[in-house]
Amino acid sequence: MNKLKLSFLISMLWASMSVFAGYAPDNVQAALKKMYPTAAGIAWSQDKEYYVADFIMNGFDTKVWFSPDAKWVMKQTDWETLDEVPAAVFNAFAASQFSDGVVQNVTWVQFPKWQPIVAIQVGKPNVQIKYQILFTPEGGILRQQNITYAYNTLGASTFL
Repeated sequence: MNKLKLSFLISMLWASMSVFAGYAPDNVQAALKKMYPTAAGIAWSQDKEYYVADFIMNGFDTKVWFSPDAKWVMKQTDWETLDEVPAAVFNAFAASQFSDGVVQNVTWVQFPKWQPIVAIQVGKPNVQIKYQILFTPEGGILRQQNITYAYNTLGASTFL
């Protein structure tokens, strides 16, 4: 009997998760379509109270955050490498203490009211440590931090 109850509980939990997975309210979906009318293959998720649309745009993985009232909060474009960064950011990174590290990810982050930033995630050779350096487009360093044990270091709650 306990196995039956457990099976029922697990199936109800699984069904409830699949009902809400990939969902965003109509107003949020309309706001995304207004901003990016050609966006296709959109996968929706939630980051705390924010709705996140994930899709490919211009060949790059793009994530767009919206508040529950459909206000645009943040956009991330995952460049992955230093190939797309402004020259000032490339030069600042090359001159930094992290230049001998292995670049693991590069993300262009845009906001409605703030300047954009470039987030570079780098690992140091021969150690299990990861750092994140946030640059202004002009190459200034806003913040550098050890993110070895951090999760979701670029979510909207990081900046808001």
